[in-house]
Amino acid sequence: MTRRAMLIGILAVILISITTPYSDLVMQGTWIGLTALPISAVFLLAILVFANEPLRRLGHGLTQAELLIIFCMTLVSAGIPSFGFTGLLIPYMAGPLYFATPENQYHSAIIQHLPAWMLAPSVQAARELYQGLPPGAAIPWLGWLLPLTLWVVLAGAIYLVFFCLCALLHRPWADEEKLTFPLIQLPIEMTRYDGDDSPLPPLLRNPSFWGGFMVPFSIYALNGLNRYYPSVPSINIQLIDLDQYMTGRYAAAVSPLYFRILFSIIGLAYLLPSDVSFGLLFSYLFFLAQQLIITRLGYFSPPFVQAYPVRQFVGQQMIGGILAFGAYLIWKANRSILLEMRKNRTEACSGKKSYKIRQNGCEISSKNPAANERTPMATYKSVSGIVIGLIIIVIWGKYAGAGILNTLIMFLLFFVLQIVATRLVAQAGMLYIQHPYRPIGLMLDSVGTAGIGVDHLPSLTMLDHLWMLDNRSPLMPGVIHGLKAAQAGGIKQRPMTGAMVTAIVLAIPISLASYLFLVYTRGGLRLNPWFMTYYTNNLYAPWTVQLVTQGQTPHPLAYFYMMIGALTMLLLVYLRNVFVWWPVNPVGYLIGASWPIINFWFSILLGWLIKSLTLHYGGARTYRRLLPIALGLILGEFFAAGFWVIVDLCTGMIGHVIFSF
Repeated sequence: MTRRAMLIGILAVILISITTPYSDLVMQGTWIGLTALPISAVFLLAILVFANEPLRRLGHGLTQAELLIIFCMTLVSAGIPSFGFTGLLIPYMAGPLYFATPENQYHSAIIQHLPAWMLAPSVQAARELYQGLPPGAAIPWLGWLLPLTLWVVLAGAIYLVFFCLCALLHRPWADEEKLTFPLIQLPIEMTRYDGDDSPLPPLLRNPSFWGGFMVPFSIYALNGLNRYYPSVPSINIQLIDLDQYMTGRYAAAVSPLYFRILFSIIGLAYLLPSDVSFGLLFSYLFFLAQQLIITRLGYFSPPFVQAYPVRQFVGQQMIGGILAFGAYLIWKANRSILLEMRKNRTEACSGKKSYKIRQNGCEISSKNPAANERTPMATYKSVSGIVIGLIIIVIWGKYAGAGILNTLIMFLLFFVLQIVATRLVAQAGMLYIQHPYRPIGLMLDSVGTAGIGVDHLPSLTMLDHLWMLDNRSPLMPGVIHGLKAAQAGGIKQRPMTGAMVTAIVLAIPISLASYLFLVYTRGGLRLNPWFMTYYTNNLYAPWTVQLVTQGQTPHPLAYFYMMIGALTMLLLVYLRNVFVWWPVNPVGYLIGASWPIINFWFSILLGWLIKSLTLHYGGARTYRRLLPIALGLILGEFFAAGFWVIVDLCTGMIGHVIFSF
């Protein structure tokens, strides 16, 4: 790792941390910090690679390792200013204070149960945040310092657990199970030079790549021009709503149902093993069939999960499958972790070097040079980090009013869900994962509001909504993909980990300052309501009031559906492990009929069909020849989005969504 790579990476992180809140709040267009492969990170990497071309001709260009370090710094930091942390935290802190009225009971049901430091500094601070500062008034930076610092402590503990989990899981997934990590393939190939004197990577000199690139770029060029000049024709590929053509109870059973043509998803589906993409499609149709059958039998009208267009019994089956698969992943990883610890002990006992820590008569520590190459941190440090992170989270939850046991249970479940979500991203190339049936739902179905405690609910539901409700800017997949990129680029794991930690440490305070500056100077009510109003005043606060004032009884039937989901998942895992010909990969069941697959299913179908037909009629050689086209589709869509964001920034265009997820 070089100083110039770190310097450029730091500058890129600062740029993203400042511009992402502006893009989200003011421009209200394409969300550039969204997903496990953010548009901002990919776009900046493309700019760097092209800018690197003349430098490499002069002999001073960046190497693949340097480019990947810069990319991974932006990868893990791009979501923090958006859905990953800052974009939702400040509205959750200020919204209940600003929107509280005697009629909506926000004060009695929420505010009086929360410690003052969990919210905005005062009602006046919240009012000025939403309405804008009066002339001559200053932003109350000092008042925000303590509450934001305490929230950052919680974020730091959660991120610590994420890093430690990735350190434990990366080697088993990458080296033993040989997962494909589809999302990182484009950045790796974009930075893979075939010699020191090569100005551009071979991928960018491939005509097939540019043919794939031009398909989405040309369509989005037309659609972008149409936004400025309505006489220019546009092509609707974003939302072809099928609900409008269907009526009756069967139509309602499968709603929402629509086509979206997302070229990046088509390209990623082409990269996936066929059983994985087929598993995603099969599971989606399997759950739709269940909804139709239940409707046909007339047993009940299946209600939706809170905040999601997903039926409760579907979400409950998914969470059962997720917990079963999560336990399976932890069991498999545990064997690998124990082997790694024994290997470290053996190498330490070989007398290669002096070590500081002794265990069972042998010295083991992070200074073992072989372990230093294999893992981001020593195994015992990873385990210790998880324990320390959980202790901090539980203490934080206790003083936040969530309760020790409630906090521990909710976050243990949350981390299991994050392990599964990261596995889905690493194996199935999903840009993001949303679990509609969340830990708070499982807890409510188990013991109800009375068992949790009314006083604990406002804090628990705020933690749930901030970290678990809309996880479209996930950090943990970014970390594990960064470790995979280090492996592919010949970068030592620990320097790469240090670079990613540096990026996160910078992104949090800079994005918070940028966000506060924008909302105070412009007024939150004049900015994007999706961030400033919807989550806090439409989801968190009303639902919390309902739970506190009306209560919710335990729902034992939910465990019946969870058991079905768990048994189905274990059966799928068994069939996959025993029968090589089994065509359905179990990971598809984990995403079920959730929001990502509702958006992606048609594009996954197209990618799977293209790959299947290519392999059938052209064989493996033709498939490999077409791989650059698939990568071109991904970059073309992401680069078009970044291009139009810059155009809109220069022209002042508001509300121009190139495409959405």
